[in-house]
Amino acid sequence: MAAHSTGQGETVGLLRRFGSMIYDGLLLLAIWLVLGLLFVFLGNLVGRPMIPLQFVVNLVAAWLFLAWFWTRTGQTLGMQTWNIRLRDDDGGPVTVWKATLRYLVALAQWLLLLFAIHLAREYGAAVTIVVTALVVVGLGISQLHPRRLMLHDWLSGTVLVHAPKQAATAH
Repeated sequence: MAAHSTGQGETVGLLRRFGSMIYDGLLLLAIWLVLGLLFVFLGNLVGRPMIPLQFVVNLVAAWLFLAWFWTRTGQTLGMQTWNIRLRDDDGGPVTVWKATLRYLVALAQWLLLLFAIHLAREYGAAVTIVVTALVVVGLGISQLHPRRLMLHDWLSGTVLVHAPKQAATAH
């Protein structure tokens, strides 16, 4: 697949997006594991699990992690590895509002997908086929978009562009 150009550079394809998501997902998992240990300790202190609060804290931690990098440098650690930079539609840095909107739309998509997977497990093959079709259609539509924008890109006014590697400086 050929990359599509924007005023900010070439847009990023699915392989780079997924590579970056996996890398950042592992970093978030490490953060969540540390938070999980804290919640196990707190749960033992109060005598009951604190799962709903832990879920909310995990979501906030993910937002803080992503928004921090997106608004500072435009790159999470995974995005740096895959040479991706997040920009707003005008090519400038992403604001906290745009980063938050991007996060919330992407989160809603993931939660819907997880709910659909749950339904597929409960109700069998027909639902599995529908869920798979919806995912494929969603990814396909993003690839047909002139700038390869996914729903969270489009609604937040952001775009992922190829970020060329920076030359190392001598110390």
